[in-house]
Amino acid sequence: MDLQQLIKACKKNDSKAQRLLYEKYDSRFFAVCKRYFVNIHEAEDALVKGFLKIFQNINSYSGDGNFEGWMHRIIVNECLMEVRKKKTILMSIEDHSSHVFQQDTPVEEDGGLMQLLNVLPEGCRIVFILHVIEGFKHKEIAEQLNISEGTSKSQLNLAKSKLKELLEKYPNLKANLL
Repeated sequence: MDLQQLIKACKKNDSKAQRLLYEKYDSRFFAVCKRYFVNIHEAEDALVKGFLKIFQNINSYSGDGNFEGWMHRIIVNECLMEVRKKKTILMSIEDHSSHVFQQDTPVEEDGGLMQLLNVLPEGCRIVFILHVIEGFKHKEIAEQLNISEGTSKSQLNLAKSKLKELLEKYPNLKANLL
């Protein structure tokens, strides 16, 4: 079954097609969810909720544009909704903007970018992901997280600074990222 047939069947609430669509994209979108959550169970919850929204709203997909991009936007929005529900991000953003960064999580020398990002405070990690990886502007990030644009910018700078600090502390990490 090609993608267009799969979409058409999902629009008819065909559970087999829904399962096939989920299996086709679950690992790709799980990787997206893991960017936003250090806790694997929270990432799994966001993935499942995101796919539920995809299936509930699939009739709104007109066929114009990239279907995977449409799904990606839903998954990212679901992750952000879950982050906002936790409400700890607001405290994290405010608290870590004026405190010294302390790395509690050990960094493995052979770790990748996500492992590096996971040791950052939640607020600056989320802002970094939204800006650098997802391509959101600071205004959009501010609206999504209910923070000011200035806070978004300062959290991005903090994330970059801390990542630089980690790369200097663990020079082998830099080689693994290239």
